Amino acid sequence: MAVPKGFRTNINILNQKIGPERRQEILDGIANQGTFLPRGVSEEDMDQAFVEFLKDDGRVMITIDGERIPVIFLTIQRWTEFTKTWKFTDEYKNIEMPFITVVRRPDIQQGQNQAGLWNIPGNRTYTYMKIPTWDGIRHGIDLYKVPQPTPVDITYEVRIFTNRMKDLNNFNGLIQRAFQSRQCYINVKGHPMPLHLEGIGDESNIENFENRRFYIQMFEMKLLGYLLDENDYEVIPTINRTVMTLELEETKIFNDVIFEPKLVNNDVTFNFVYNARANNQFTFTAQYNVTFSQLVNIENLNRIVITVNNVTIFDGTVLVTPFVFNANDVISIRVYKDFLKIGKFTLIGNTF
Repeated sequence: MAVPKGFRTNINILNQKIGPERRQEILDGIANQGTFLPRGVSEEDMDQAFVEFLKDDGRVMITIDGERIPVIFLTIQRWTEFTKTWKFTDEYKNIEMPFITVVRRPDIQQGQNQAGLWNIPGNRTYTYMKIPTWDGIRHGIDLYKVPQPTPVDITYEVRIFTNRMKDLNNFNGLIQRAFQSRQCYINVKGHPMPLHLEGIGDESNIENFENRRFYIQMFEMKLLGYLLDENDYEVIPTINRTVMTLELEETKIFNDVIFEPKLVNNDVTFNFVYNARANNQFTFTAQYNVTFSQLVNIENLNRIVITVNNVTIFDGTVLVTPFVFNANDVISIRVYKDFLKIGKFTLIGNTF
């Protein structure tokens, strides 16, 4: 069955992922190498990805009579030799047009991949992923850490050599459509990197080419890439849980409460000191009759409850109405305070 003229067979009808699903797809592509760490990137990796972009990417790949135009990667030195000899290492020692050459400029510049921002100094590494682990006894987590990539700009000169204007127009149209949104992305070992079209030039007037008429069009492209060294990666085991033990010594804390009664003539002073971690309740038997009219020197106490013979006669911290202790009364005083702090107060009264 004959294929109609202009019939296209490379139409992409698959649904493209967008939003968070697309970001996850990019992340999976970066780490898709059997480990959880991203693959390292070198200058050679970017060169190879760029050449593969011209050879195999449907956006810019050009074919003539069903055959792809060959793409030749050259250095500056090989380009000089190539322009003088115009020979290619095949069995005939020459090359037939059309063909495409790629020359990478050796002056790699500081990159713009990070929108002009600089890296944080100190060669720090940052957490890239947290991976659960299991050692057969307990679960843990490993931190996978990577350094900041080093942004670089690499400029490539792409030239198409052809003796037919039709081939030149086809390739030029593919390039123009690929870069109609200012940039297109190429995949370097799973890392998407933007590629800019910087300019298009004509170099058709070249001498010493056996007087053959041909066209040369040059496309200057800049790859906004970055370098990533796998030797700088870190895998740090972490502890997922910590077992803390507390040993308690059951030793009686003596002198829980210090009770200092003072009797001078008819004046009575009862000083109470409740030590830290002490029992907050203290009981004693009154030795004489006394009326208390003052409650002073209160420290770290929120509440004081005084009972006489199991009857509460005071509850609070402000003494308004005097109260009485009679001889042989059983007095119980309970305080409310911070367990780790010392509490104090003083009762002042007179005997009768």
